Amino acid sequence: MPLGPVAVFGASNFPLAFSVAGGDTAAALAAGCPVIVKAHDAHPGTCELAGRAVAEAAEEAGLPEGVFSMLYGDGPTLGIALVTDPRVAAVGFTGSRKAGLAIARAAAARPRPIPVYAEMSSVNPVFLLPDALAERAAELAGEYAGSVTLGAGQFCTNPGLVFAVDGPGLDAFLDAAATAFEADPGAPMLTRDLARAYAEGVERLERRPGVEILARGREPDAVAAARRPSRPWTPGTSGRTSRRRSSAPARWSSAAPTSTR
Repeated sequence: MPLGPVAVFGASNFPLAFSVAGGDTAAALAAGCPVIVKAHDAHPGTCELAGRAVAEAAEEAGLPEGVFSMLYGDGPTLGIALVTDPRVAAVGFTGSRKAGLAIARAAAARPRPIPVYAEMSSVNPVFLLPDALAERAAELAGEYAGSVTLGAGQFCTNPGLVFAVDGPGLDAFLDAAATAFEADPGAPMLTRDLARAYAEGVERLERRPGVEILARGREPDAVAAARRPSRPWTPGTSGRTSRRRSSAPARWSSAAPTSTR
């Protein structure tokens, strides 16, 4: 039994797979629910192209007129208006924890609350066991660095925290990871907001007591050539790692954050 119209909010870092024509839209349509997509401010042109493709496909398939629609507007204002509209029966959301929780609160505050299916932020913890480090610390470090910097660090699968037992194996891992981060060429980020959130996250980490900077990534050549001398460079890759010692026999290493979901 279809729930009714579903409001879909796509991710800024995945304009195709998790946006207008993403899994939330496909699932809602497959369940017989009309879809109202909130076009993301970060890529309105891509939203338009994808939206037209979905609308044309729906028409060719003989689906009822209006089964798919898309709206443009200020994120918080339009988003809350959609979620609180009594005609909307459910919400699909992919994005930051802050925005997702705001949507969930608005949905729960309705006279008749509606479900919110949200994919938000995660630290994606990684646990390194001593035997694995003893056997292939450098290999694991290379894979870790590659996962962190993939897509300029904007993937939701980006590893956040690394837990390991202190010892020679972890030292070898951290040394190899630092080398990999320093060698990464970096890349521009998708939007100014993502770049700003990354830079602010790095600054917060650097201010934490006990954090030690192990490596800093290189500035991309294209960014170095294009940026103005009067404007500070906003790094576009999570090319920094930090280490914090504690009184326990373990320590953690984490890459500087790149986005919230």
